[in-house]
Amino acid sequence: MTTVDGETYGRQDTLGTLAALGPWWEQLAEGRDAPAVFGELVRAQVDLLANALGEPVPEASITAVHALAPRYTAFVRGAGPGADEPVLAPSLRLLRRAGEALRAAGALPARTTGEVVRVNSSRGGVPKLPVAAARVDAGGIVGDRQATRVHHGRPWQALCLWSAEVVDALAAEGHPVQYGSAGENLTLRGIPWDRVRAGVHLRLGGVLVECTLFALPCRKNAAWFTDGAFDRMHHRHGPWSRIYARVLEPGEVQPGDVAILEPAADPALA
Repeated sequence: MTTVDGETYGRQDTLGTLAALGPWWEQLAEGRDAPAVFGELVRAQVDLLANALGEPVPEASITAVHALAPRYTAFVRGAGPGADEPVLAPSLRLLRRAGEALRAAGALPARTTGEVVRVNSSRGGVPKLPVAAARVDAGGIVGDRQATRVHHGRPWQALCLWSAEVVDALAAEGHPVQYGSAGENLTLRGIPWDRVRAGVHLRLGGVLVECTLFALPCRKNAAWFTDGAFDRMHHRHGPWSRIYARVLEPGEVQPGDVAILEPAADPALA
């Protein structure tokens, strides 16, 4: 087990996080002036990976992160306990600083208000079913479970969020998808879904979260599509994807709560 700023990472969590470094930086950077805003942070990320591997340090770029992170993940997988220590915690802190840099540079979306339509939970698997209210802590909705932890359950995957408008649009096309079908914990309405991406903050009732990575669709969601083409939810097709979030401030959430994209730092002003 590794603890990073109060978040606990088991071995599977660590390997999954290291493997996700390239996509995470890519999603933070896409459509934003990343070199100007957090170029030095990418440089630090490349240095961490290359030095840990004992390789020459390449030119700083997200492409280099994509190349180095899988090799480092393979190294950690074959090594003993503690092999992740030079990279895991510093990398997570660099990613958080990248989000802060985007916010400070005005590169994140304007404040928008919507609502929490449904809170969804299960003891494992999909669909997740509605609950009247939930307590959210650093691990997500208290009592919620994933059927498998291979691709789920990291601290930065504490919550899965999706748009009611996206679900409604898919249902209008004839797909039998409903709120909670694809395993999202919170179904939100009124938040422009093309703006919900890595680095943004959302206040959801009494909970504050930071969006991390788009949730990749899997075959368990094929049942919600008339042709079984669950890949329709992939972010490569536009703003249709679910997204993961880490919990910055735990609290309570229930249907009808206000959802705020990029809230003010002071909750009283949100």
